Amino acid sequence: MTLIYSHKSGGADWQAMDYPVRLEWTACTLGGRRVWFLCPANGCGRRVALLYLGGASIFACRHCYRLAYACQRETADDRAMRRADNIRERLGWQAGIANPRGGKPKGMHWRTFERLTAEHDAFVGVSLAGMAARLGLIKRRLDGVGTALRPEG
Repeated sequence: MTLIYSHKSGGADWQAMDYPVRLEWTACTLGGRRVWFLCPANGCGRRVALLYLGGASIFACRHCYRLAYACQRETADDRAMRRADNIRERLGWQAGIANPRGGKPKGMHWRTFERLTAEHDAFVGVSLAGMAARLGLIKRRLDGVGTALRPEG
């Protein structure tokens, strides 16, 4: 396959791009075939489902552009809050760990409800501890700035 397009970066003129992207097919378990791109970046050649247009003005895989998933940038307390919200959604409760709990959903076994509630509480505890630690860190920084700005006398 050949990609042919024009690319404009910043205030520069349009630049014509024309380069091949190889394709590869693999057999699927239940029959048929799946098509993959082979990354066209120099020295890569990874088999990928998606290509991204980045700063080099060529399409390449996420490894070449060093792209990360949002969850890879999460802190432990952010992850705990997300997981607590997922449990709240499963229980039919209002989103947000600061919101009050709801009741047991109709048709859910009590043992399942109690297990999910315990997991939720554990994730909320981790999330609040992380937030408190961050707020303490911010407070210490602000206290340090405040003492540096105080006039001596």
